[in-house]
Amino acid sequence: MFQNNIKKLTRIIWLQVTLFTILVSLFRQVFTFLIGDVSEIYQVIPDYIQSIVIGFRFDLRVATIAFAPLLLLGLILSGTKLFKLVNKIIPIYSFVIYFLGISVSIGNYYYYKTYSNHFDIFMFGLVEDDTSAVLLTMWQDYPIIIMSLISLLTTITLFKITLSVWANLDKKTWPKQKVWVTTLTILFTIAAYFVLARGSVGTFPLKQYHANVSNYEVLNKVTPNAFLALDWARSEHKRSADFTAVTRADFEEKAHQVLGQDDPVYHTDKNNYLESNKPNVVFALMESMGTNLLVEDNGKTTDLLGSLRPHYENDFSFERFLPGTGGTINSIVMMLFHSNVNSISHGKEQNTPLPGSAFLPYKKAGYKVIYITGGSPLWRNLKYYMPVQGVDEFYSEEDIYEAFPESVEYASTWGAADEFTFKLAEKLLKENTQPVMVMIQTQTNHPPYQIPSNYTPGSIEVSEYAMKKMSLSEENSKKIYETYQYSSNALGDFISDIKDSELNSNTIISASGDHRLRNYSISYPKDLGVAHAVPFYLYVPQEILLHSKYRYQENRIGSHRDIFPTLYSFSLSNAEYTSLGGRNLLAEQDVSSPYAYTSGVTFTPLGVSHSTDSKAIYPWKNESNLAVERESIPNPTPNIDVEHSKLQTLFINSQMRGFRAQ
Repeated sequence: MFQNNIKKLTRIIWLQVTLFTILVSLFRQVFTFLIGDVSEIYQVIPDYIQSIVIGFRFDLRVATIAFAPLLLLGLILSGTKLFKLVNKIIPIYSFVIYFLGISVSIGNYYYYKTYSNHFDIFMFGLVEDDTSAVLLTMWQDYPIIIMSLISLLTTITLFKITLSVWANLDKKTWPKQKVWVTTLTILFTIAAYFVLARGSVGTFPLKQYHANVSNYEVLNKVTPNAFLALDWARSEHKRSADFTAVTRADFEEKAHQVLGQDDPVYHTDKNNYLESNKPNVVFALMESMGTNLLVEDNGKTTDLLGSLRPHYENDFSFERFLPGTGGTINSIVMMLFHSNVNSISHGKEQNTPLPGSAFLPYKKAGYKVIYITGGSPLWRNLKYYMPVQGVDEFYSEEDIYEAFPESVEYASTWGAADEFTFKLAEKLLKENTQPVMVMIQTQTNHPPYQIPSNYTPGSIEVSEYAMKKMSLSEENSKKIYETYQYSSNALGDFISDIKDSELNSNTIISASGDHRLRNYSISYPKDLGVAHAVPFYLYVPQEILLHSKYRYQENRIGSHRDIFPTLYSFSLSNAEYTSLGGRNLLAEQDVSSPYAYTSGVTFTPLGVSHSTDSKAIYPWKNESNLAVERESIPNPTPNIDVEHSKLQTLFINSQMRGFRAQ
């Protein structure tokens, strides 16, 4: 009985491992050619083959781990009458594993279409964001029913194969063999299982860095299967919540290396005019205002700026500009608190005040600090977290609906329409008698991309190129364009209202996107310059400019970390502030080696590099736009993003836990 059971068990386990591996490996190929460019893949055939090989090893690793509990249970029960439990468990267990295999893989594909990455730490937004809004967006944007049916039919097919084989095995008997042969069979199965689950026979197991197989980024994204990507995201999310004290020596050494000074403390110039005339300061963080779509704007047939156009073209604007990260909350905490840990607003440290908060210089200068979001007040716990970090008044969608009852009719899945978010900001600016610093977070330009019914969009023509990039029909692509235009128009109307009012001479207005427009595919290296970029717009009243030293160069490299240092420079006199290398983008003399980085992409005056091959950099094609050359050259500064990230880690740990003795 024992030998028969062992033979049946090992055969069915290896069959299940094989079927599961083939399933996810085939999906990888479908995934690759759905998101990849065949001509690009053809140019990197060796990398493509390596992706298949490494990916297959990843798949075997997951498959063996998935069926390990069944193998272990079977081995334990093989010599007993309880082995019949295995007969009952195999069908249920197999069905669940197969269904998860195809469902999670499909989910990974649609996640990539949205975020241009396999499952990563941002996926935890499903729990930490407005969960009902996320689920509604998924229901509206993705073919969940069709994909569920595909998952179910695929699962049933594999399930029937497994049941058929098991039924034949269960009837079969084998001649009795010597004990040592059976022992060797068991030992070989366990050893093989261990090696495959480890993914390697070498010193180190198969790890995340093995997925980096090519300079063609698509291959790096498809090489790991969805399950490993989930596990890596889980591990990163878990690590992100832990803080420890750091040594002052380590921090100062890294600060000196990255910043050229031992601490991240800076000062604005003394300005007598600003001391006597403190301006209001507004910064709007615009949902999904990505340059990757803005490059389609031409003002006539495809108008993506609306009423923002005259301001964008006549005030200061920067496009060689990157967001802090690829996610909204990540960009917020990076920009405001210099943190590379997105959970600080809603984790166990949510009540810890940070002395490096970007709001504090305004508080010290006598400003009232106001935060307005068009979304839920409980999103990432901002209602309770922002006051801890220096915000005096916090407003959200409920306050907008109360102030403007008509806005309820035009609300979207994610909150109040942008025009009313800006109307509340304008109302507060006009009502306050003391100088105010207002930060606005918009919501409308977000899937499921729906403009309010009271808005008539301007001219929009969607190109074939754009539809290919978004893998959408012309109708659905146009919705994305129109929502982008609506949001830009709401910002433009707000700026016009301020400029046409008595606030014109004493209100600074700035805006930038929180991250790239998603659902827009990336071709490497062609799109390196535009794929993750966001614009930065800045209006400084003429009265302030007349009393300030400045120089505008639209092609200066910049990022979110430069926004507040720039605002400080035109609003605060002789003020102390904290920044991890941010600088005034309108300084008369720019820093010698400016850089910006986000989501693996780094901008320098020379060109653009990507973390998959940081030793190579793709030069800018010219002085003005974001196009890069297709051929790379050696990168003279390949590790600036890595070192800056290390400094961020040391900084936020020192803010949370302080410094410890050597």
